[in-house]
Amino acid sequence: MNKPSIVVDFAYVSPKGRGRRHLRGKLKYLQYRDDRDTHLRQGGLRDRWLDHGLGKSYRGIARSCERLRSPHVLAWTWVVSPAPDLMALIPEDQRRDLLIDLTARLVESYYTARGAEVPEYAAVLHDRLTNSADGQPGVQQLHSHVILPGTAPTVEGRSPFYNNKEKGHDRLFREIAAQHFEDALETAVGARWRELRPEAEPAPVLPDLNDLNVWFPRER
Repeated sequence: MNKPSIVVDFAYVSPKGRGRRHLRGKLKYLQYRDDRDTHLRQGGLRDRWLDHGLGKSYRGIARSCERLRSPHVLAWTWVVSPAPDLMALIPEDQRRDLLIDLTARLVESYYTARGAEVPEYAAVLHDRLTNSADGQPGVQQLHSHVILPGTAPTVEGRSPFYNNKEKGHDRLFREIAAQHFEDALETAVGARWRELRPEAEPAPVLPDLNDLNVWFPRER
């Protein structure tokens, strides 16, 4: 099986049971850590969240998700994780900006393709090193976490928004992500990236979502 250019994942948090506590804990983790072992200093947290109307801190984001939830979804949580070997082709001082732009393009394109307007969301970039469980240790693993509410604006008004594998939503999500990242690689480094993915197609169908564990452990 060909190695993908990018791995993306989505999961939801239910408003029932311990869902609210789970979301708050996850948001706090995302705000204060890049990995499981390193706690970030308070002074390094300025502008930690990329706020697109959902909030600038874990508390504010949790409140917004509660206000904008649907009956079954308190929040959607995404991971956007470009392949480390391909990101290594990008000059180091350009990688974060590329991922920020890629994340925004993915949100916009995916919701537009689903017939919805872009909802409020917040994103945070995590920068960690891979370990032996990922294959090759010590490689930069720059990725983003995105938090979106359970509803989205549509022409009919605000409506519940669901992602359904049986309806092909996960495949659409992966294809859009691959297309945007590969377009960004073409712009940044030209066709050089294809040497690392000689059989890559413009919009590949990626492996099962559990394969995200190949690059870093799931945090759910």
